Amino acid sequence: MALITLETKAIEFNEKQREFIVVDRNIGSPAPKYFISYNNGSPFISDEVPEDYRKPMVFHELTEFELLQNKTDKCLNALLAELKTIPKNKRKDYFEFRREVFENLISFLEEYQSNSSLIPEVRKSLNHLKNNFPSSH
Repeated sequence: MALITLETKAIEFNEKQREFIVVDRNIGSPAPKYFISYNNGSPFISDEVPEDYRKPMVFHELTEFELLQNKTDKCLNALLAELKTIPKNKRKDYFEFRREVFENLISFLEEYQSNSSLIPEVRKSLNHLKNNFPSSH
């Protein structure tokens, strides 16, 4: 995997500034569309993720892997915390985007990591979005 850093950004998380990097989409190996990685506490996110959506997605990763790491339904609970950070006037578009992110992630995992324990976790998050915020397409 060849990460090309395009920029370094910061997010406030748990009362601390945390850096994350925006990387070139082309990492030299298969990856889901709109990918993000916790990367042992040094998150990186694909440059194809719209700029306004990067910080909430990084917030999700940090929440899932640092605050909820030993809990059940950690992806779903991180999503619920993430969605609370989105201003009401931007929710519709953001929720539709996140639904697409989770759909792409599930497709990727089913193709490349079919035994992944992440699949049921991610599916719960996708189902929450589908059931509570139906698509307008």
